[in-house]
Amino acid sequence: MNATTMIYRRKNHYLFFAYSLLCALGMATASLPTSAQPIAGKPSAIGKPIDGKTVLAKVGTEAITYKILEDAYRKNVNNKTLVLSNVSADSVRDFLNLYINYRLKVLDAKARGFDQKPEIVQDIRQNRAALSAPYLFERAIVNPRVDTSFARRKSQFKVGLIFTKILGTDTAKAYKRTLSMLEALKKGADFGKMAKDSSDDEYFRNAGGEMPLITSDRVLRDIENAAFTMKVGELYPKPIRSNLAVSGYYILKLLAMEPRVAVRGRYILVKSAVRPSNVPTPTNPQDSIAAVKRADSVLSLIKGGLDFAEAAKKFSEDAYAQYGGIFPSYYTETTGYLNGLRQRFPEEVEKWLFAKGRTNGEMSGVIPTFNGMYIVRRDSSKIGGDEREEIKRFYKRVHFEADKKLFFDSVKKARKFVMNQKTLDAFLNAVDTTRPAFDSAQKAKLSAKLLKETLCKFAGFTLPVSAFADSLLTRSDLRGFSLTHQGISQALDKVVESALTDALTRSLETDFPEFAALMKEFQDGMLIFRIEEEEIWSKMKFDTTSARAYHAPLKEKFKTQELFEFSEIWVASDSLAQALYKRLQASGNRASLFDSLAAEYTERTGYKERKGKWEAMSATDYTIPAELKKRGSKVGDILPPFKFQGAMSIVRMNARLPVRQKTFEEAIPDFAAQFQDTVQKELTQKWLEGLRTKHSVTIEQETFKSIWK
Repeated sequence: MNATTMIYRRKNHYLFFAYSLLCALGMATASLPTSAQPIAGKPSAIGKPIDGKTVLAKVGTEAITYKILEDAYRKNVNNKTLVLSNVSADSVRDFLNLYINYRLKVLDAKARGFDQKPEIVQDIRQNRAALSAPYLFERAIVNPRVDTSFARRKSQFKVGLIFTKILGTDTAKAYKRTLSMLEALKKGADFGKMAKDSSDDEYFRNAGGEMPLITSDRVLRDIENAAFTMKVGELYPKPIRSNLAVSGYYILKLLAMEPRVAVRGRYILVKSAVRPSNVPTPTNPQDSIAAVKRADSVLSLIKGGLDFAEAAKKFSEDAYAQYGGIFPSYYTETTGYLNGLRQRFPEEVEKWLFAKGRTNGEMSGVIPTFNGMYIVRRDSSKIGGDEREEIKRFYKRVHFEADKKLFFDSVKKARKFVMNQKTLDAFLNAVDTTRPAFDSAQKAKLSAKLLKETLCKFAGFTLPVSAFADSLLTRSDLRGFSLTHQGISQALDKVVESALTDALTRSLETDFPEFAALMKEFQDGMLIFRIEEEEIWSKMKFDTTSARAYHAPLKEKFKTQELFEFSEIWVASDSLAQALYKRLQASGNRASLFDSLAAEYTERTGYKERKGKWEAMSATDYTIPAELKKRGSKVGDILPPFKFQGAMSIVRMNARLPVRQKTFEEAIPDFAAQFQDTVQKELTQKWLEGLRTKHSVTIEQETFKSIWK
């Protein structure tokens, strides 16, 4: 039991550092708890300017500056904008002492040469390899695109589109047709009429080319990118190519670009009479009239002083009525709710919410819709409102892989990538394309000359056929590719991407100081984990003598539960249960008769041979003991048959074990964790006291007081 507790603590100590790394990469969403809080009444992002180089403490030759401590504190509370000078002096002092202890442990580990141990060096190397590629992609690909989308989602826009389909492989004909229409539009032709007459897309023909209001990530990316370079009313100067399911060219006109308003409010829905879900309201005039009358009555009550939320709870016929009709999140005209819900208000409600001149605090009249009669109140509004992390999740799911390919294409060009097509063709000719995958027999077919030839290269890297063949044999991510030209080309792309990633990540510490800090933090964490293993966890043995001394003053706290021993006859038939109960009563509730009847009749698996006897159980945790306690049963009492677990139970109480003080051995599970904590704290305190003697620790008290007065 104690070994398990220690393993749990050790594992979680290690996981703390893994979690810290995920936070730094933006891959964790929860924040670590802390007792330190900002000073009441002071905003966390405003404070007096403090020189980041101001020294607050020294540990050996290391200086702990204001910036170092502020950065560490921000990570601990997961708040990148917090200003340390706004935090209470007591909280900062507590955190400073914790940070000093942290640095003392790192210094001790380095002094003992832990940072040179092969297993630790290997752990650090493996961790860097696992984190470097995601970090690179996050910084070079994901964040720039997400930042752009986040900024663009503060706007909504409307575009006009005319589509020309590419028929077969002849792109020139479609392109020329699109250019011809574009020239006509530039000379004054009517866009809507041309869309209705000439677009190859049925939707655009019917809508006169006009799309509804949209925001970023809701249209072909080339169209979105073009729209944000244009002025309202402009035509994009050239056709835009689409390679989706139906290939073709678009003519683009920007019809509107405006701020994207997100609103919050409450609503009440009064439905018409029950109707089939696919039949519009109303099914007959009387249904509609009745719903309008009910909605008018509710509206009158609100105008008369009834709280809107209370009215929603009482009268609204909607899932959110129980919450007072509140919108589950902010709502926009372009995407609906911003919390990922797919529900949308009916068009009539949206028109009211986003009407020009609409102000917060306004309440609608009764709004007839397909779903019923709405009463809506708009409470607040803001521009944009999407969560950046939600945009990032969407981007990674939809666009990341395509953008990563473009990224590698640009890197190949910059590094002068060259593919030797003749060598690739020779490789394909040498292997058996009828085989499902590349194996050692396939490699044996490759000539010594071919194995030495270069498949591809870029600045600082050359891939010979032998290395590619080895990758096909050893890399699990390449085993699913077929031995066709397409399959081998895809496998080769993955090998090249790995090589490019390796080349790009070699200088991460230089290119991104944040990554260097991240790796240093992990290394320090690993050193602490290993040295604590030696100084504390390896010494955490359960010493019986010490445990008895710890238990003695606390023993009165540890008591057993009240327990009940009983026997049971469990039968499916109610009539049989009643007959057996009568026999027991007639016998004077003889224990021997109960045992024999249980051995003959009970249907509970495994209990015939036990004559229906159960182990002692507590009334707190189990139903039958609770029933015995509730009825005040005495030893020898037999309860009349009652329903239990789908059958009938007849229960005899055999013994009642009162509450008593636990023995030392019985109490171990109750106090072992607290005892271990005490031992750990004592070992840690003794260790740290020794380190403070070995490495001088100084806190700049006057400097501290000048910042936290």
